[in-house]
Amino acid sequence: MVARLIAREDHPLKVWREYRGFTQEALGSSAGVGKSYIGQIEAGNKVGSAQVLKALAEELQVDMEDLLLE
Repeated sequence: MVARLIAREDHPLKVWREYRGFTQEALGSSAGVGKSYIGQIEAGNKVGSAQVLKALAEELQVDMEDLLLE
């Protein structure tokens, strides 16, 4: 997981989501976010609002900053 985060080959949200054992659908459901929205963030098509990133970070037990590309 650390190697994936350092290599930046995948979006940090995807790395953390998979590490915690969530599917996009399960994470979205528990965070109150649509599966497609998570997919768009992971693909780099959307950044995600602060509110959404906060909800995702809480579910993944990480800081919001851990989910940002930069």
